Parts: sequence; structure tokens; C-alpha cells
Amino acid sequence: MTEQKKAWTHAIDQALALIAPAWPLDSLVASSPYWGLRDQPFIHAADTLRQVAQSPLHLPLKDYQDAWRRGEISAAGLDAALLEAGWKDGVPVWLDSAPRDTAHFPSPRPLAAYHGDAAGPLGVQRWTEIIIQQISQYCAAWFDRDQANWHLDPADGFYTTWLEQMRHPYGLSALPERREQLRRRVEQLPADVEGMLATGLEQLQARPEWRVPWLQALLMRNNGWAGWCAYLGWQASLKGATDTHLRQLLAIQLAWECVLDDGARGPDSVWAAWRRDWELLPQCRADARALIWQRAHELSWQGPLIRALCREASADVAIRPSLQAVFCIDVRSEPLRRALEETVPDSRTYGFAGFFGLPLACRLPGGAAAQPRLPVLLAPGWEVTTPVATTSAPVRHGWQNFLRSPLAGFALVESTGIGKLAALVRRSKPYGYQATLPQLDPWLTRNSAKPVPRDRLDLKTRVDIVSGLLPDMGLSGPLAPWVLLVGHASHASNNPQAAALQCGACGGHGGHQHVRLLASWLNDPALRERLAEQGHPLPADTVFLPALHLTHSDEIVLLDTETLKAEVRARLPGLQSPLQAASALARRRRAPFVGLLADADDATLLKRMRQKGDDWAETRPEWALAGNALFIAAPRAKTHRLDLGGRAFLHDYDWRSDADGTRLQRILAAPMVVAHWINMQYFASTVDPLRFGSGNKLLHNVVGGRIGVFEGNSGDLRIGLAWQSVHDGQRLRHAPLRLAVCIDAPPDRLAAALTAQLIPRQLAENGWLHLYCVHGDTPLRWQADGGWQHDSAPHDTAGGVDQGSKQ
Repeated sequence: MTEQKKAWTHAIDQALALIAPAWPLDSLVASSPYWGLRDQPFIHAADTLRQVAQSPLHLPLKDYQDAWRRGEISAAGLDAALLEAGWKDGVPVWLDSAPRDTAHFPSPRPLAAYHGDAAGPLGVQRWTEIIIQQISQYCAAWFDRDQANWHLDPADGFYTTWLEQMRHPYGLSALPERREQLRRRVEQLPADVEGMLATGLEQLQARPEWRVPWLQALLMRNNGWAGWCAYLGWQASLKGATDTHLRQLLAIQLAWECVLDDGARGPDSVWAAWRRDWELLPQCRADARALIWQRAHELSWQGPLIRALCREASADVAIRPSLQAVFCIDVRSEPLRRALEETVPDSRTYGFAGFFGLPLACRLPGGAAAQPRLPVLLAPGWEVTTPVATTSAPVRHGWQNFLRSPLAGFALVESTGIGKLAALVRRSKPYGYQATLPQLDPWLTRNSAKPVPRDRLDLKTRVDIVSGLLPDMGLSGPLAPWVLLVGHASHASNNPQAAALQCGACGGHGGHQHVRLLASWLNDPALRERLAEQGHPLPADTVFLPALHLTHSDEIVLLDTETLKAEVRARLPGLQSPLQAASALARRRRAPFVGLLADADDATLLKRMRQKGDDWAETRPEWALAGNALFIAAPRAKTHRLDLGGRAFLHDYDWRSDADGTRLQRILAAPMVVAHWINMQYFASTVDPLRFGSGNKLLHNVVGGRIGVFEGNSGDLRIGLAWQSVHDGQRLRHAPLRLAVCIDAPPDRLAAALTAQLIPRQLAENGWLHLYCVHGDTPLRWQADGGWQHDSAPHDTAGGVDQGSKQ
């Protein structure tokens, strides 16, 4: 291989690595669309995105100025942000200073954008629109899972089939004006992927200094499908394999550039204009002023809370509580935990990753494939299934697959459509409580059979798992008579993106299978006997109960109660009453944020919140994780008296019981990274909804069964959150703040844990999140050069915890 080809290969690999994966609808976990940029400092990535896609990493300046006038950005926060940026002349001088014009310098674009002539059958489209549409429609057909087993077949043929389609007599029928000219150029394109990549780079002569950004810009032209191809590569890598769809997509994009290159190289040619703009790439920069406002917004809300976390706090763990409940760290758990602690003063709540440390993949009996139900950063460790299946679930699943097949066309609708009339009328009425549970998951009824590992994990393996999980969850000291293991799930109707409301740690599904399985282990007498032999006895009267937090209605549903002994079931009313009271308190506090009256009686609030999940026309059944801004790993005593407004991921951690720091390393490597992904998806869908949001939910059309959505019937595959998920029609309901990670551990221990983890260190040192040590009297912030510095966070409480709070 020549040096030139080595350089080309390196540039291609670099560009491909910059594309972040986008998950399909049936496991729509929040993921960071900036993941491929994590090795760049945040401000440099802002320049990169501005250059390759005109994509901002901040809100428009007017939004920040409005927030300043409303008091959501404080003077102290702005002053601290200016000091971080090196400005020492104070806030008034900066506000009066003239902004630079670098943000208005035009971004270079792919070659197709420099063709000034109109295209399309009516001459009303630009060439960029034609290319996006053609590639998107081709990808939708290629990846349609109901017509082609894309998840089973290799990527071979993705590029060559596209080329055959382009060479077909009707392949360019939408471009009648230049059809013959373009067809001659298409005929000259190489027949293989590597040949096309080499030809494109050689023909267009991109310089080394801007070769990678240009290739990135080509991939981001169809950003949604690039993300989907990156997802296929991610999934293949978890299995030790490779997938070349993304590489072939780049070849297709390069092929279009070559087709539109007329070969002219004079100073007035399209090629020359394209090249001149790319030569000026360094002058195209992000808006530095907006980035300062963005940082000031973060400091104004997060700063006072971070300082409040540094106060000393302790809890008497020697006193036996009446109730303990372990919740997912999801931000929606925080208000319910607070309500439960207020309702039952001698209770204790804990935060832990929602998959409860069980790396499950769930398979319905007779199912062809298992669903991973764990963080997407990990591969499943084992599968579970139910001993006995209800007949309705497989039948319903098969019928739904048939409805998505090519046979379910107009003939089926015209012949059997009238038969659905009664079902439509019945379905339009709000469901009651009993109907909601199985809708969350075909596995779930109140007392359906427990999941069982297919490989039947032996007793020793189960003992080893739970003996590590109990201290990790914070369950030290005397255990309560009731210990709830609380997963969470949501319910939304007529919503292709419903999985985004589920548990991210469970792969976009509810967390009920994990808590049911773990509770069954912990109640097993044989396992308890083995734990006692190892010096970890569990109280004889302690019962572990699996439960489900329904986030759309803030209910706590107890599961598997029929399997309890009669004397234990007799105690349940005394438990259910305070749980219902805590749920009612959480609902009353959340009501104003979902458009309901807080002074309504609880029966009315509960009914209305359930109806939001059942209503086909409801675009905002809940606000999910909008507003997320903090990740806290500390004992609950640190946050017990703080109202965090449903904006904080709360993970229990006590450094005193983590002598070697391995538990802290696990928190940094998994829960913190998952929280960062969630934070960045909401961030991106807010600051750049055009590229990293999925648009108007009312216009969504599902693509390829469950791959993603189009907004309308054309354009690129839309990824990210719908606009209705971050905006209420009047104002943003999510403030795009980078995650502030606050950890209570000695600075040297936290530094050692961080330096042992490459990705968490990248995220902290490059500014994709802010890492704080809240162990002493004042917070310490991890710096870009790798060390602690006393934080410049403001002391005032302007923009306090209620701003943007969603409960």
C-alpha cells in the first residue's frame, strides 16, 4: 500500500469513528450523538460541528439573553464563566463589548451544495435535497426488516445494489434534465467499495488538513442513516465481529460527489469554489460568546447545589428502618423517593443502576431473538425466559409482524378494516389500571410467572452475585422488614418513540424483570443459608419485594405478591397504605408541570395521569428525563434535605466501604457514562433539533418496522427526541446543561479511580461533563490538565432548584 493510500485509509477510519450510533425504536435508549467527538475538547468540538454541519453546541444568543433577563442566569454565574474563559474585565464590560463575527463565517459544504442549478422533476429542489432523499429512500428499502433480514445478513451488497439501482434505466428518472449526462458518469463509477473510496479521494483532491472534516460532512449529510449504520457496527463489535454498512454509506456519498463533478478545474468552476471554502476552514468557528453564556447557565443553576453538597451529613445506620426501597438512579425516581421519605420518616431509599446489576437478555417462549435489557455499553451475560407463556402474547406479536409485512396492504385494509371499528371505539376509551400493566410488556401481569435463567445459574453463582450487589446498593446495617426493589416503566399510546420513556439502563424496556428475578433469589432460603455461612446473614423477617414505579402516573405497583406466604401477605395492607400516600404526594407536586391542577383530589389526578398514557392524541404523556443536569454519587444523607426537582441522577455510594476503589471505578465507567449519554441526547435535541432531534411527533412515520422515523414521508432518518419531548409549545422544558457529576470521595481516591478509566477521564478533561469532588468544605473541579482546582461556582442561589424543575 502506498503512503497516499495509507493516508486515505487513515482519514476514512477517522471520519467513520466520528459518527455516533443511533438505536432503533424498540430499544430506543438515550445516546450521545457527540460520542465520536469525546476525544476533542468541548469547545473544539463546537468548532468542528460548526464547520462540518453548521451545528451549534449552544442555544441561540437570544435565548440566553432572555434567560439573563428572567434571572435564570445570575451575575455570579456569568462572572464565573467569564473567569473560566480568561475574561477579567467584569460582566458589565463584557455585556457592552461587541461580539466577534467568526460565528457568521460561512461553513464549507459538500460539492453538491455548490451547484446553483435547481434539480428534480419540477426544478424546485436543490442538489443536496435530491441526494438526501435518494439515499434515504434507498436505505429505507434496504434495511426494511420485514422485507430483508438486515440483522442477519452481512453488509455485502449495500453499495453495489445502490450502484445497480442508479444504473437502471429508471434509476435517475427523477432528474430528466441531466439524466443522460449523469448516467454516463454513474457508469464510470467503480463497482467495489474500496475502489469508490479511492476514486473519490483521488478525483476531488481533498487536502490532508481538511480531508477528515470533509468526509465527516458527507456522512452527516444523511446523519440519521449514518447513525443507524454506526449502530449496526456497534452491535457487531459487542459480538467480536465487524459491520461495513457505514463504510459503504460513505462510498455512496462520495459517488454522488463524483457524479456531480463536471471535471472543470478552472478558477470559476464549481470545484474551485468548493475547494476555496474548505481552504478557509480554520476561520469558521463556533460562537465563543454563546459558549460563555452556555457555561454561565450551567454555573447559575448547578453552582449553589454543588456547594450545598459539601456540607457534612450523617445518618444513624444502626437504627433499623421500617422500610427500605432501592430505586433506579433515573431522575424521575428522585421526587418519589423524597415523597416516600417524608411519608414514612423512618424509611430509607437508595439509588442504583436500574438493571440491578443483572445483565439480562429476555426471550419470549418461542421467540426468535432475545431482547437485551441492560445498558447498551454492555453485552448480555445470560438469557431469561418465563416457564409458561400466555397464548395471547405470541399471537399478538405475530399478528403485529404480519400487519407490517408487504401482504398487509390495501387489500387487507379494504377487506377486514370494518372489523376493527368496534376495537377502535373501545381502544379510544381510557384504560383502567388492570389494562395498563400488560401493555407495558407482554411478559407482565401482576403475578405472571417469574423469569428464569435459561442456563439455570447454580446456587454458588447466585450467592456470589447477590453478595456483591447488596453492599453496592447501599444495603448495609440492619435490614428492614420490607425491602423494595423498584424498577420503573412508563406507558404511552400511539408513540413510536415510547421506548425512550422506559429505563435506559434496561435497554429501553421496563425494569420489572430484573427486580422480580433478584427478589426471588434474595427470598430463597437456600441462598440465605449460604449467605449466613459466609457471615452475611439476612434477618428472618426481611422480605424482598419486587415493585414497579410507573413514571407516567407515579404509582408503585407491588409484583409477585401471590407467591408470598399467607402471614406475609397479611402484612401487605400496612405497606401499601404509605406507598399510596407517597405516590399521591409525588403526583400532587408534579401536577402543575403536566398541566393539571395540584389542588385536585388524588383520585382525579391519578385518573388524568393514567389517561395521558392511554390517550392516542397525547404528545406529552410525561416529561421523562427532561431537565436532567446532575449526577450525584454519595450517601443519601448528603441530598436528603435538598429538593432537586427531578433533575438529578442519585446513586448511593459510601467511600468508606470501598477500600480498593473498584466500586467507584464501576460507577464512573457505567452509570455515569449512561447518565452522560442521556444528558447529551436531551442537550443535542434541544440545541440542534434539526440534525439531532426527530422533529414534530405528529408527523412521524415509522421506517423499516422499528428502525426509526421520518418526519412526514421523506427526508433523512430522524434521530433523537421529538420537539414535544423538550418543548411545551411556549418554552423549552429542558435546559441544555452539561452534566455536573458530584462524587463524595477523598480527592486522591477519586483521582485514582478516574485516571484508571480512559473514557470517563476523556469526558471530564475535555469538558463533556463537569466532575466535582464534594468531599470537603468546598467543591473541587477536575481540570483539563488532569488535576483538582477549587471551583469557581457562584455562591448565590439565583436560578435556584425550582427553575426548569419538572418534578
